[in-house]
Amino acid sequence: MNNLKFKLLTFLFFLTGILSQVQAQCAGENATVEVCEKDADVANRNFDLFSRLGGTPTSGGTWATNNPENFYALNQNTGIVDLWRINNYGTHSFVYTNADCNQSATLTIVLGGYPGEDNIDGSANACGDDSSVNLHGFLGSNVDGKVQDFNGLWEEDPATFTGQLNENFFNAREAGPGIYNFTYTVPDVNGCSGRTSTVILEVHPPPNAGTAPVLTFCAGDDLSAYAAFDLSEHLIGEDPNGTWTENGTNQLSDLNDTIINIEEIYNNFGYGDFTFNYTVFPSHPVCEKRVSEVSIRILPILDGTIAADDICVGESYVVELAYDNTLLHNGDFILQYLVNNDVGESPTTLIDGNGSFVIDQGLVPLNEEVSLEVIGIRSVTPPRDVCPRVIVPPTTFLVTSSDITAENICIQTENTIQIIEILDADGNFATGNFSTTYALTTPDGSTTSSPTFELEFTNGNASFIVPESNFTLDGEYTIRPTISGIYATSCPLVDTFTVTPLPNAIQLDLIVDNSCDATQIDVLVDAPTLPNGTYTITYDVTELGSNTVLTTNTINFTGGTAAYQIDVDALPTGNYTASVRSIQNDTTPCRLDFEFEETENFSRGGVPGAPQAVANQIFCISEYPDGATLIDIEVIADGDVLFYDTETDNNILPISTALVDGEDYYVTNSDPLTNCEGTDRVQITVSFSNPDAPTASTVNPLFCAETNATLSNISIDITAGSSITWFDAATGGSELAASTILVDNQSYFVATNSNGCNSSDRLEIIPTVITVTPTSLTSDMLQVCGLDNPTLTDLRSLENEADYEVRWFITENGGSPLQDDDLLLENTTYYAENYDPLTGCSAATRVPVTIGFSDCDPENYDFFIPDGFSPNADGKNDTFFIPNIETIFPNFTLEILNRYGSTLFKGDISNPAWDGSNGSSTAPNGVYFYIINYNKGNAAPIQGRLYLNR
Repeated sequence: MNNLKFKLLTFLFFLTGILSQVQAQCAGENATVEVCEKDADVANRNFDLFSRLGGTPTSGGTWATNNPENFYALNQNTGIVDLWRINNYGTHSFVYTNADCNQSATLTIVLGGYPGEDNIDGSANACGDDSSVNLHGFLGSNVDGKVQDFNGLWEEDPATFTGQLNENFFNAREAGPGIYNFTYTVPDVNGCSGRTSTVILEVHPPPNAGTAPVLTFCAGDDLSAYAAFDLSEHLIGEDPNGTWTENGTNQLSDLNDTIINIEEIYNNFGYGDFTFNYTVFPSHPVCEKRVSEVSIRILPILDGTIAADDICVGESYVVELAYDNTLLHNGDFILQYLVNNDVGESPTTLIDGNGSFVIDQGLVPLNEEVSLEVIGIRSVTPPRDVCPRVIVPPTTFLVTSSDITAENICIQTENTIQIIEILDADGNFATGNFSTTYALTTPDGSTTSSPTFELEFTNGNASFIVPESNFTLDGEYTIRPTISGIYATSCPLVDTFTVTPLPNAIQLDLIVDNSCDATQIDVLVDAPTLPNGTYTITYDVTELGSNTVLTTNTINFTGGTAAYQIDVDALPTGNYTASVRSIQNDTTPCRLDFEFEETENFSRGGVPGAPQAVANQIFCISEYPDGATLIDIEVIADGDVLFYDTETDNNILPISTALVDGEDYYVTNSDPLTNCEGTDRVQITVSFSNPDAPTASTVNPLFCAETNATLSNISIDITAGSSITWFDAATGGSELAASTILVDNQSYFVATNSNGCNSSDRLEIIPTVITVTPTSLTSDMLQVCGLDNPTLTDLRSLENEADYEVRWFITENGGSPLQDDDLLLENTTYYAENYDPLTGCSAATRVPVTIGFSDCDPENYDFFIPDGFSPNADGKNDTFFIPNIETIFPNFTLEILNRYGSTLFKGDISNPAWDGSNGSSTAPNGVYFYIINYNKGNAAPIQGRLYLNR
């Protein structure tokens, strides 16, 4: 059973494979066909693709090509292709598809090239103005449908080579007239041989009618020079065999006439465009005839005048224009103009000789004469050319901005009137005084004129004040100033303003029944009714000092009268303030005050206590040069101090009353807050004191400046028990301390002081303070040789003083002078001081001098370097030491080396001697070497050897 199933399945698979193979061959197999010289057989126009497939294709399929150039040569249903319509040699593929088996096969045609037919019989012609002659147009066959391939190669014959061939296009214009030979070649394609065709092209000269620039005139020009204008002379580069025609001017009598009268044309026809045509015919019909045009344009022109009146700023800047309408048509135009040197444009409509235009205000400066000139015109409607030249004389005009401003004010207040940008008679900003008056019209219609006054202008501006007495009525006012000698402009100098009345104010009042011991206070309010606000009334009682509010109340209302009582009988003893305040929030014009307040001070038991004062008071006459007054009496009191002549007198003495020696005065006090006066008066007796002036044995004492003498060093004689006081002036002035340093020839004033009073008379003292100038030395440095034992006499060689004696010290201050035989000390600074033996005064400053002890010549002092030493501690020659080197060469250095070059010792002025050691050890006997650097002047370093022998 299983074997039968297997055999059955095997048979089915075999049968399916056979059927699939049959179906796969229904499109045939790919095939390639080569066709040469397709043009030789007209049957190639119906080339059957299906019959040339390989295998056994079945019909019913469709054909396709992916080459768009072959699309219209193929019949997709029949598979017939027109090889004459395939105009490219080479390989071409066509695909056959059979939908029954969904299979395709490709037929490839290798197609030989066809170069077309020779054209050498003179039928290939081109015009010399053709820059792109298509040479393919000369290869066509007489047989319909036979067209050369397009992918061949065009070449020029070397005998007629021009370089103007670009693929299949020949530039005849650049090559010029002549005969040119070309070859067109299709190459070998597989077994198909290449082929070539020849074209002989004749390029014919084109006709040249020449060129002519447009001849332009403006209407109104003098054309008499053009009464016999030769058109031919206006052409450039034309052929001579042409003819002339015109367009309605009747200037030409026949085709050969070239003379016209342009003046006559203008007289007959006015402005306009007039054309004359010159025609040249070709020598060969391949070229077209050529026509050039001579255009004579007579343009309309603007010929007129402009007028611009002086203008007030804010108005339109309109300029009137009148013109000759026989020279310019009606229409809409754009005018170009110059304002000074700025260019502007404006649209305008010109009709029958009149028009106007508006100047751009931004181009016109104010308050100065400007020039205006029309410089151009363009026609907008109708759109046509207009002569760019205009005949319009320039003009001038002025735009002024003179003005006056007056502010709205309140009644009976002055008003400041501002006048701006006024020009003087020459058109410049007014500067200086100008006679002025003004007319003021009041709300009742009456007008008053002010007296003439001189008004000062600066750069065109001025202001004046109309007094408040002119504004007694509320309402509208008008002011018109008149200024003499200014530039007359169209700007009106007038302004209107409003005067507003002052509103009524609230009335507040406080009535205290007894200000020194009050029990009740009445608050009275009388407030005008507010149409657009309210009053806030607050009254209160406050304790003075602590500002504590004891009683308060607030009322809001819009107006009216009111009365309120404040009971203060229960308040404790003290001082108080009663206050009533009003705040209002209305917006009534000209209201200046919105807050009002009334206050009254009062007391409960408010009589002040008696004042305190010293019964007997002494006044120093010197302290009151203008005399003492009541204000100078010392009194301690609460409140204000009051003086009386007697204990019972009721007339208060003026505080400026002059005091009288030995007189009695009576003082009391009052509370400034309540004006309550005390009941007790205190008696004060005044007396005057003026000690005798001091004396002195001399009023011109003598002092030395270096002692810094003070006022305390001046001897003054005074009465026993008294003291002195110094001043810087004979009267008044400032008190000086006794430690004040005296200044030569300056006045000082001394007074006697007794019991705190200075004498009114002062003694003048003028001291003489002698100043000795510091000495002058020739140098601040003295160089000597210390080996010479120099003395102070050597220092005197530096002295350069003729007026004073010079003394020398070793201290900058103090000390005793040195003697001439005193030895000079090394490393010591000496000080020179001028001394005046006549006065015993010395200079306050001493001049320092530094001493150098190294100015020694070695040759003069037996300077030598030992050649050995014996450091054996016997006290003789125990160190290697160079005598006097530290004096002659204080900056020397010494170096000791052994024979191996190792340094054993380094010395200088602070360590000048070698003891024969080598660090912590002892150097052995032998020869050693030294190097000495003198470090002074030109002294060269020296080296040598020494012997150490213990």
